[in-house]
Amino acid sequence: IMEGCSKYCSFCVVPYTRGAEFSRAPQQILTEARKLVEAGVREITLLGQNVNAYHGDGTTLAGLIARLSQIDGIKRLRYTTSHPRDMDDALIEAHADNPKLMPFLHLPIQCGSDRVLKAMNRGHGVDHYHGIVSKVRNARPDMDLTGDCIIGVPGKT
Repeated sequence: IMEGCSKYCSFCVVPYTRGAEFSRAPQQILTEARKLVEAGVREITLLGQNVNAYHGDGTTLAGLIARLSQIDGIKRLRYTTSHPRDMDDALIEAHADNPKLMPFLHLPIQCGSDRVLKAMNRGHGVDHYHGIVSKVRNARPDMDLTGDCIIGVPGKT
């Protein structure tokens, strides 16, 4: 549903190889989803390098998920991969309120050190990440969480 990334983490080539974040129009995605349902698809995974930064025509990812969940025939919705900087309360609440949104979140932290996260230009710290996890757990206690952690970052001990 979107491509690219505008975060410029120090270790990542995505902004240079895929360009800045670009979101597809919601109507285009909804039309594609309806065609997929007509072909028998029952589960849709929304994909992007930083999918929770989705902003197609002013629609957020939470808004898009709400619109997709109204399509008869869609049984399950998922999304991946997220960035802690763009994990907002509306998206967290969607997990609590939308039964079609599966209880799964892949949320890379990359490192457990504020000093290294700053050097990585992640734009979040450990406390911010823990705060998101706490909100997610409060909204959806059965949430499965996965993440990425990079080892061997220069300057990391």
